[in-house]
Amino acid sequence: MLLAGVYGAFLTGDIFNLYVWFEVMLIASFGLMVLDAGKVQVDGAVKYVVLNLVSTLVFLLAIGLLYGATGTLNLADLHTKAQSMPTETQALLSVLFLFAFAIKSALFPLFSWLPASYHTLPNTVVALFAGLLTKVGVYALIRLFTLVFPLAESGWQPLLIWVAGLTMLTGVLGAAAQFDIKRILSFHIISQIGYMIMGLAIYTPLALAGAIFYIVHHIIVKANLFLIGGFVERRYGSSQLSKLGGVYKSMPLLAFLFIIPAFSLAGFPLIGFLGQVFGH
Repeated sequence: MLLAGVYGAFLTGDIFNLYVWFEVMLIASFGLMVLDAGKVQVDGAVKYVVLNLVSTLVFLLAIGLLYGATGTLNLADLHTKAQSMPTETQALLSVLFLFAFAIKSALFPLFSWLPASYHTLPNTVVALFAGLLTKVGVYALIRLFTLVFPLAESGWQPLLIWVAGLTMLTGVLGAAAQFDIKRILSFHIISQIGYMIMGLAIYTPLALAGAIFYIVHHIIVKANLFLIGGFVERRYGSSQLSKLGGVYKSMPLLAFLFIIPAFSLAGFPLIGFLGQVFGH
């Protein structure tokens, strides 16, 4: 069901159907979050759902106002009809959509649900979430602010540049302060979402291409890192760095498999390097 929601969100040409597929994702992801029904998992899942419900309500409000102003919810029609709306209406609607998708994408300062919930999840579930959930929010932002509300004309481009930069910074600082593999990787997601949004905020064809390339790269690499971290936790009974010294000596192949995607995210001359080059 989660994958169905992701596929639907990527394929739909109607903004209300986009909302429906987001809801499918939300319901399915909540079910996956509480599979073990532990106290810590339920606590993290509640934080995740509450913030995402706020996002959903704002998203639905914006859709209703958009339909009232244009009489259509087809994205192809909105490309032309949205430009005929008064400037104030365009600014209001675009900021509502920006707020709604900022929560779903875990942008600064609305990212608190992600580090509060991801580290509590089963290893396979968190790998799936890390690869997919926030990327759908980023995709929705790119699609909306290129097709319906061109970012350069919306007036929100400077704000989005600041938001992307602060998302990059807070994600890195948050990761540096952690000593648990899952928490480190969770905060790194936030930072890397900032890179993707910076590509949108710069708003040149090459920057957008770099953002899209980095999204595809991040889906593969981050899921891989979480799976390896989960394997280490299962093998040694802990994901605390202080208790895992010397793992690279006992499992050199696994360490090598971790180094490849980690270097790729860091911008070493591997596949991730290309996305950062295009983004700049």
